[in-house]
Amino acid sequence: MTFLTIFNFIKKYYWILQAIIIIVLFFFLRKEKQKTEDFKEIYSLKQREIEIWRDDAGRNRIRAEIAEIDAANAKLVLEADLKETIRKEVGNLKRNLISYSSVRSSTSGTFQTGSIDTVYLVQSQISLSPVPAKKFILDNPDLKFKALYVPSLDTLFADYKIIHNFEVFHYYKRPGKPPFNLFRRKQAVAEIKFDNPNTQGDSLYSVVLERKKGLLKRIFD
Repeated sequence: MTFLTIFNFIKKYYWILQAIIIIVLFFFLRKEKQKTEDFKEIYSLKQREIEIWRDDAGRNRIRAEIAEIDAANAKLVLEADLKETIRKEVGNLKRNLISYSSVRSSTSGTFQTGSIDTVYLVQSQISLSPVPAKKFILDNPDLKFKALYVPSLDTLFADYKIIHNFEVFHYYKRPGKPPFNLFRRKQAVAEIKFDNPNTQGDSLYSVVLERKKGLLKRIFD
């Protein structure tokens, strides 16, 4: 009797059960599809080219497309060492992390500076001849350099400091040139402006996590 009751119930409300099953399968299909797309985004990120240029102020800039992945898939698609590094800084990847950027940069350039003749007198009971030396000092906004050259020792003693100041921007930008890019989909990009005119970006690796959408938006989006 019980089996017959269940069978009649299923037969009567079959279309409702079918609709629920279709919605559930559709939800899991979208979830698996998003997971596959996130894997592709992460593994193709390192092969993407960066755009490099110098602005009107003489500062070097670089721009690169960002990998946009679902926050729910962060633990699956990110590399193990990167996950551990970010986890130590922000804690819960899915809830706390908004975006992550890894920048490699280098500074190269030329400079010149004059020398200052200096003589050091060594105070001692034993008569010693003066020790000649030359001082070099450079005080630029991006480079601090002090050096002492002792010819008798054929040695240069130097202290230097290179200042790396840069700004990072994350924003959306339509690829291509206006107005021909009006209907193109916006892409998330990361841009860096270096204050040091001799500093340039060698690589830019950025990931931004999309927050989890509501149920209705995930179904009909």
